[in-house]
Amino acid sequence: IRNAPKLHFAKVFGVLRGAVLQIEEELIEANRLTHKGDIFHLDLEEVDKALLDETFDLMKLVTPRMMTHERARKATECPLLIDSRCRILRPDAPNQDDVEEGTLLGAAVSPGTATGRVRVMRSPNERFERGEILAATVTSPAWTPLFSGASAVVLQIGGVLQHGALCAREYGLPAVSNIDVHNVLKTGMLVEVDGNTGTIKIIE
Repeated sequence: IRNAPKLHFAKVFGVLRGAVLQIEEELIEANRLTHKGDIFHLDLEEVDKALLDETFDLMKLVTPRMMTHERARKATECPLLIDSRCRILRPDAPNQDDVEEGTLLGAAVSPGTATGRVRVMRSPNERFERGEILAATVTSPAWTPLFSGASAVVLQIGGVLQHGALCAREYGLPAVSNIDVHNVLKTGMLVEVDGNTGTIKIIE
């Protein structure tokens, strides 16, 4: 029931996306856009204006937005809280006194234990091998197919009701959140994820 409305929305968006991509092709052929994907840096009102006015400079809008998008993609932290002065407020670090060296302490969001190689990912389109441990800042419905091949899930933000935690429980995968994924984990690391205690043991 929870996912039924999302399925219908996805169908509608699929039709709209197809129409937008057709327009993008025409704009690229007319040398008004440069690369595939450029059109997604515009809103629909701007696209409509471009179709009516051939002198409307689209790349003047797209270029700075692309730069902002690239900076955001390379960020290693997704702030939980930012104050009025744009300072990132961070919670106190977890108390490591009760865990042994080489063990990371996070929040347990799906029970179970699993050992495997880490795959740190920024996008669901990146390479992922069956049996690997999926490590990401956060996940959305686009990531769901990866859960069927993962042995465990590690997330940077979110609690028990976020998408990654819900999917992990549905697929019976151990999951731990509140881990600084992009700074303390590396692709290829062998770790043990304990979704019962919220710990990750680095084996090698």
